[in-house]
Amino acid sequence: MTKFVHRPYDKIYVRDMIKLSLDDFIGMMSSLEAASVYWTDGVLFASFAMTESEELAKKEMQNEMFLDKIIFAVYEKHTKTVKSSTNLEIGVLNMQKSKLYQDLIAWLKTQSVWNE
Repeated sequence: MTKFVHRPYDKIYVRDMIKLSLDDFIGMMSSLEAASVYWTDGVLFASFAMTESEELAKKEMQNEMFLDKIIFAVYEKHTKTVKSSTNLEIGVLNMQKSKLYQDLIAWLKTQSVWNE
């Protein structure tokens, strides 16, 4: 039988964190066709990985990940979609049960960008 092992990342490096208004967040995300919008602990967010390379693949094998940026907006309650003041609407995936995303948002809330 195949052996399965769950192994969370040891470290995730984040190059940039960008806090946006809800309207700006929806506008930006609606312009990206394949982007997924997640919600956890009162935050709508999307993360963008760095461009794949052999060096980054080696880091992944060493249990490290590099993110180019995290874009986020405060949004207290989860809803299946969110609509801007100009009627742009995007779907929202509830990731509240993800320990990784819970940890990410808890960490994000301790960063100076959170209070901007």
